[in-house]
Amino acid sequence: MQIFLDNIVFTIQKAGGVSVYWYELLQGICNKGLPVSFLNAGLTSDNIFEKSINYDNYNCIRESWIPHQYLRYLPMRYTLPHASIFHGGYLRVSTQKNIVNILTVHDFAHERKLVTSFPRGFANKKQKAYGIKHADGIICISDSTKRELLHFYPDTDPAKLRVVYHGIADTFFPMDKINTPLQSGLTTPYILYIGGRSHYKNFAIALETMEQLPLHFKLVVTGGEQWSPKELINIEQKIPGRYQILQTVGKEDLNLLYNYAWCLLYPSAYEGFGFPPGEAMKAGCPVVATNLTSIPEVVGQAGLLTNVVTADAFTEKILQLENQDYREQIIIAGLAQAQLFTWAKSVHETILFYKDCWNNKFLS
Repeated sequence: MQIFLDNIVFTIQKAGGVSVYWYELLQGICNKGLPVSFLNAGLTSDNIFEKSINYDNYNCIRESWIPHQYLRYLPMRYTLPHASIFHGGYLRVSTQKNIVNILTVHDFAHERKLVTSFPRGFANKKQKAYGIKHADGIICISDSTKRELLHFYPDTDPAKLRVVYHGIADTFFPMDKINTPLQSGLTTPYILYIGGRSHYKNFAIALETMEQLPLHFKLVVTGGEQWSPKELINIEQKIPGRYQILQTVGKEDLNLLYNYAWCLLYPSAYEGFGFPPGEAMKAGCPVVATNLTSIPEVVGQAGLLTNVVTADAFTEKILQLENQDYREQIIIAGLAQAQLFTWAKSVHETILFYKDCWNNKFLS
């Protein structure tokens, strides 16, 4: 069972959830000693995860000389050995009939019209529809994603779908705060906000929440897109002097931020999986988030979830954490919940799915 992994995802983003998933998956598969080859490896050096991969011991195939910004939208046409497994890093499947095509579907934000509709959204939907139709096996990263797939593509055979959750990295854990001081310039208590700020991420509601909270609470924001001058003016007007922006932080510093935060505020109305709530729980940080899409699957009963996306609802949840006994219960529950999501489990279930799909195609 030869496995071919398409690393073109690393040309699409410098970082991000899909890159995390693909990096952890290929690392885990390689560590299993399976016969692995990579397509479209090392086409760019910008992705922070690909930079740490040593391709020397693996067969790396340049699929085409078509520039990767166009190749990413095209079906894979390189001829693979009979009965191989092809798993595309981002929505791509092969046109070849005598192999097993595996597709991972992350979300349906474009189908929901939650992000840019044209031209990127149009291309994304067309590519996804083609992949869903031609894949032999489809990995959905949550039950929510699976339900949405069957909603938007009702002709899909449910038998070829498998839910395989992401893992949460072991780089997130409760720290010894006595011997590990907070970063210079940061003071507690602060509310932590991580990731994108536009559209369904509801950063505007996070700011409204901060306006309602007592003045001793500050907001720390990290990750996401570059800040525009308009955004910087807006945050200064809304919560003057009560915020700090850390554009990018490494994993160690992010774990530190989780450890010292009063809570993670995650007002997103839509996620395929959602890494920050899982990371926060694993670091012992309470999670205040929405009870929508995949988020309750990740958080379970361990978070403070609201059914409505309003500042009033988030403020109420955040202030509940002032009860120290309740706060400790939430932290303990979060630590236990986060243990359900490991990359070892995710990789193991993915490989089992490869074998099931291969058996269904070639032995049935």
